[in-house]
Amino acid sequence: MLKLGCCAMLFCGTPLPVPHLVTALAQTVRPAEDGWKNTPVTLRVSNETLGNVLAKVAKSVGADLVFQGVTLVGINELTTLNVKDKPLDKVIGELIGDQNVRIDYQGGHHAIVISPYERKVDTAQSFEVGGVVLGADDGKPLVGATVSVTNGTNRKGNMGCITDEDGKFSLRVNRKASISISYLGYDTKSIQILRPNLDMKISLAPNATSTDEVVVTGISRRNKKSFTGNYVSVKGEDLRRINPNNFLQSLQFYDPSFKVKENNSKGSDPNAQPEFQMRGDQSLGSTTSMNSMDLLLDNVSSRPNTPLFVLDGFVVPMTRILSLDPERIDEVTILKDAAATAIYGSKASNGVVVISTKVAPDGALSVNYNGTMTIQSPDLTDYNMMNASEKLQTEWMAGVYDPNSVVDMNRYNTLRRNVLAGVDSYWLSQPLRTAVQTRHSLTAAGGTDVFRYSLGVNASFMPGVMKGSSNNTKGVDFSMTYRKHRVTVGANINLSETSGNNSPYGSFSSYSQANPYYRIKNDNGTYDQILDNFTAAGSTTVTNPLYNSNIGIKDFSRSLSISSSLNFEYMIFDNLRLTEALQYTRGTARTEKFLPADHTSFANETDKTLKGSYSKNTGESTSWSSNLGVNYNLPIDKHLISMFANWTVSEDRNNYVNLFATGYPDRHMDDFIFGNKMTTNPSGSEALSRAMSFIGQVSYSYDNRYSFDFNLSEENSSRYANNSFTPFWSTGVRWNAYREKWLEGRISNLVFRATYGVTGEQSSNPYETMEFYTFTNTMKPYESFGSLGAVLQGLNNPDLKWAKTDQLSLGVDVGFWKNRINATFNYYNNITRQMMTQYDLAPSTGFSSQNINAGELQNQGFDVTLNVIAYQNVRKQLYWTVNANANHNKNKIRKLSAYLRKINEQQLASKNAPLPVLQEGYSTTTLFTVRSLGIDPVTGNEVFLTRDGQKTFVWNSNDKVPVGDTSPKVSGTFSSSLNYKEFSFNVGFTYKWGGIVYNSTLVDKIENRNIAYNLDRRAMTSRWMKPGDVTYFKKFSLDATASQTEQSTRFIMDDDELKMSTLSLGYRMRYEKFALLRRMNINVLSLNFTTNDLFRVSRVKMERGLDYPFARSYTLSMSIIFK
Repeated sequence: MLKLGCCAMLFCGTPLPVPHLVTALAQTVRPAEDGWKNTPVTLRVSNETLGNVLAKVAKSVGADLVFQGVTLVGINELTTLNVKDKPLDKVIGELIGDQNVRIDYQGGHHAIVISPYERKVDTAQSFEVGGVVLGADDGKPLVGATVSVTNGTNRKGNMGCITDEDGKFSLRVNRKASISISYLGYDTKSIQILRPNLDMKISLAPNATSTDEVVVTGISRRNKKSFTGNYVSVKGEDLRRINPNNFLQSLQFYDPSFKVKENNSKGSDPNAQPEFQMRGDQSLGSTTSMNSMDLLLDNVSSRPNTPLFVLDGFVVPMTRILSLDPERIDEVTILKDAAATAIYGSKASNGVVVISTKVAPDGALSVNYNGTMTIQSPDLTDYNMMNASEKLQTEWMAGVYDPNSVVDMNRYNTLRRNVLAGVDSYWLSQPLRTAVQTRHSLTAAGGTDVFRYSLGVNASFMPGVMKGSSNNTKGVDFSMTYRKHRVTVGANINLSETSGNNSPYGSFSSYSQANPYYRIKNDNGTYDQILDNFTAAGSTTVTNPLYNSNIGIKDFSRSLSISSSLNFEYMIFDNLRLTEALQYTRGTARTEKFLPADHTSFANETDKTLKGSYSKNTGESTSWSSNLGVNYNLPIDKHLISMFANWTVSEDRNNYVNLFATGYPDRHMDDFIFGNKMTTNPSGSEALSRAMSFIGQVSYSYDNRYSFDFNLSEENSSRYANNSFTPFWSTGVRWNAYREKWLEGRISNLVFRATYGVTGEQSSNPYETMEFYTFTNTMKPYESFGSLGAVLQGLNNPDLKWAKTDQLSLGVDVGFWKNRINATFNYYNNITRQMMTQYDLAPSTGFSSQNINAGELQNQGFDVTLNVIAYQNVRKQLYWTVNANANHNKNKIRKLSAYLRKINEQQLASKNAPLPVLQEGYSTTTLFTVRSLGIDPVTGNEVFLTRDGQKTFVWNSNDKVPVGDTSPKVSGTFSSSLNYKEFSFNVGFTYKWGGIVYNSTLVDKIENRNIAYNLDRRAMTSRWMKPGDVTYFKKFSLDATASQTEQSTRFIMDDDELKMSTLSLGYRMRYEKFALLRRMNINVLSLNFTTNDLFRVSRVKMERGLDYPFARSYTLSMSIIFK
């Protein structure tokens, strides 16, 4: 009979150091009758917990396994064993490793006794607890249940024991510690220990899917070992370790196909909205214009390629995610293929990001504080502007000053004297500062299995590196859960307020234009509005960009959101559950921008009634949704059939109005009502959309080896005239090959997955399919009779449908060396059909185009991840891990409309920086331009190649050909972490390789920049001056009326980059080791230092952060858990 006796003790959370190996210790203390320790063991086990593997080893030799006053590190960690005729003591020693325990092999009844080695117990701070673990379904003891110490958190610890043949256990734990009890097929229970108790009776409710082994898909929970979909799950603490302030950026280190795109214009603007991409472009761009209210109210049709965000089971706008306190996040799951996302149907073609927030731990009230302080410094390493002497010399070389002109020479000499007197203004630094940002979060939580509660308040103050810019957020969140017998009720309410301020210093690009030989302030110590009237290159008024900073500009946005939810669950039977979830959200937003009359943008305006402007936008949104679901699990021996059905009803309503007026002659007239007149009529939008869907899932699993999924979603939306339901579906299979007997123990993990399905996209406005009228610009009588009239807004298309994406995904997961080496490979092929594009209409209709379903786009590629535990020493508590991932995506346009072909013709005719061109057979990011052979040494003109390869000096848009792709061939991250006892160190890099970029900032700062403004230093070198010069750049030109350099391959460069994205160092202090913490009643104090974007190496030398500079950040984080 197998006996699993447990009596465990906690050694301050970690084992005590000992200089000898376990096997050596066992030999020195073994009794004389331990000869059977050399009994040969033949056993193969894959991906089971250390506790289960030890129990199976003991059973294989007919021995009892007894724990005496000891805890094992990694009791819950998965391990793999494959031995043949190996001595028992070596098998046990290799499994347990270098831990502070000794092993006795007792004769007679054959018992393997694991006991502590030189243990010291602080009896004042710890006590014994014990009892029995029972199944709530039949009241019988659960043999081999895992009991682990969690220290007041909801995560299973790696210290603990397993129950014996009577379901009993015994542990020594610290005061206010928590224990987690888990058993396969039952719900995990967490209990906080407040006093000694050796007679605990713990009942676990049956559940075919353990909560510790599930994938959170938002609407439902799926067993990890049978889920066929492609997903990535990351704990919140791991995301915060990489970037404490932006968990979306951190996700890129765990999923190479998920990208937050860098905006070279917005830089590190705290008010910038992020742009995403998952497995390539999923649309041909937006069909509607995007304005500030669309962003604040989260108009999904204005956001191509943006994934669906799900927070605690509810679909939420992206603004809710951006204002979410990172400390509240427990786990983030990215769903990527059809089998994973089909339950979201028409909203899932761009992928789904599911966010789960923390729930209150069991036990008495606990209070946690988390705070961060971030220092941001502007990153101007890519700016290399001329100084005063260089700029003046360049103007002389360009011929700005005629030596025979008295006026020109007087101007030159005046500027020359300024330079000699030391005038060399560094304008780039004037609007910038070192920003100090802070974030604070305070949470009070507690409860029991019956009732849990949590109250949290948070605030973040995020000033930007441009003076006057900021984004501040305040929030309150309260949640509670009541569970009695078979009924569970939960409620949550969240209030969030965000205020953003744009810098009154204007666009950063204006400071790169200002010449360094101008004085920043005049002799009176004030700013002049106009610095110069530059006439050498046409008449150019040069204004002082700093002048606007002190004239009373207002440029801000405000938003307020209130969200509440109610959840209900009733367990009809042990395997049948009924759930209902309700959510209501209301949000308001407004933006205002006031430019006084003396703003430099009105410097050339003579009409005072047109000086000064005010724009004001206000809007509000409300939404509600209801999810009614049924879950059914039917286990039959090795078979498991799971079924899930859901009925969802939702409504979204929003409206906003835009106002604009001019004529504010005085800076103190800073309210909209003081305007002279409204130059445009009020505009805006009011939209209402409703949707209904039925979702069904059927899953089958045999022996946790073979799994099959089928998902079906039937949807109906008021966005479309045809009110019939539209189906979206997916199917998937999974083979856990590592569980096959012929592979068991030979490999740690081997899983094959395949899925196929159809998801959709709603990229239209609510009324695209309906005819409606507007009074805009017609609120006046017709000339023929005195009646007011309305005009048709646009031609409707009642046949407009959802865009649909066919998704094929193949994947394999493999693990070696007891899961110390894990790799995942995923291939995907997604074809989006019925994409919304515009179609040319006859002029007789009165409209130029109409939306139709005509486009077709394909994305195929792969992503691969590799995770390696390069070194681990349990006794020394030293761990080193290395992680890397990569993504390759190939994008191809398969079908376009005639309207987009006409747009392409206009884009191709552009002489400036290459514009997006969409052509069948090419990707959405293919770059089309004219090929260049460089500068002709004889004439100084650029030599081009025609389409058929002939040389010419004439630039012709008809000669544009595809020259490469701006998307990289491969992109991804690699990182490494080192943990030693309570210290942690992490470093992470991002990279991209194989793409090209048109260096527009280089050509704009060298050849297309008006000589009246400052230039890049490279404008002084490699310029053609006379016949015979072999140079890269053309000669100077004083033509300020138009761009002198047409786009060509001369300014196309390889866009390869390596960036050190994160570096962090942390230390954790515990109650048991520091007297100061005990006096302050602090359980755990964690300190972390993180720096982001420390440096980058790129083959492209181009300015980054045109309208707002990029910044490096240095963050100090502190987390306190009070006892």
